[in-house]
Amino acid sequence: MGLIILAVAVVALLAAPWLTGASEPVYRIVRGAAWFVAVRGAKPPALASGVSITWSARADFPFIGNGEPYWSRFYVLAGNPASTMPIDLVGVEDAFVARVAFGAPPKLALGILKLLVTFGVLGKPAGAVSHDVQTKGYRAELMPGQAAIARLLAQPSGYAPNVVNFLSYFPSARYADGRASSGRAAYARYGLVALRTVYRTGGHLLFYGRITEVLREATGGPTTGAWSDVAAMLYPTPSAILTMENVAAYRAALHHRDAGLERTIVIASTDQRLTP
Repeated sequence: MGLIILAVAVVALLAAPWLTGASEPVYRIVRGAAWFVAVRGAKPPALASGVSITWSARADFPFIGNGEPYWSRFYVLAGNPASTMPIDLVGVEDAFVARVAFGAPPKLALGILKLLVTFGVLGKPAGAVSHDVQTKGYRAELMPGQAAIARLLAQPSGYAPNVVNFLSYFPSARYADGRASSGRAAYARYGLVALRTVYRTGGHLLFYGRITEVLREATGGPTTGAWSDVAAMLYPTPSAILTMENVAAYRAALHHRDAGLERTIVIASTDQRLTP
């Protein structure tokens, strides 16, 4: 009887964080054969047969990268893996369409992280919001400029930015000490710390994945060229993303990002379908 009670207690102990993790938006967005699509144009494009939208967002403004927003909307699509093109692009001004191998953290691990934040074991980043991060010693082209920060902070207090990342890695990481690593592996070291820090701000992981096939390249705008991955995070307020550098572990991990990431475009967007 004692062993049965112990087994039940262990199951109950694991069930709470697993269920907490399973409720995260990443598990609703990432499922089955999937594509990431960026579209330029006012009219929403039609979907191919058997394809559905699991997430979409209106592109608002670049947070890292210059200029006005080029794309109108972003989509994550799921459906028939045999589809050669998941979306009808007739009448679309421009589009980027990629087949993506999306991933997700283990539900138990993400649930434990969320509970640690909820109960204050991992506290929210303390300190002032950073208004100028270009002069802090990191690669400036991978950081938001003052104008982008001002634009983000000028949004209404209820604005919860979906931050969409286009990511391209160096073949070999460029560590100052010359250590051997791929760019992807170096960025992954940063990404683990960044994920924890996003949750500490009250944010959520929306999706991340490796681009396995580009079905249509962009013909213009800042996201032309080759990309390795796409990812998106949801932040609870305009200022939340700007508090991450107040976390010492996050600051310490930025050299991994600088070593591994060749270029990025980051676009603040408004979620049109899902809330956590």
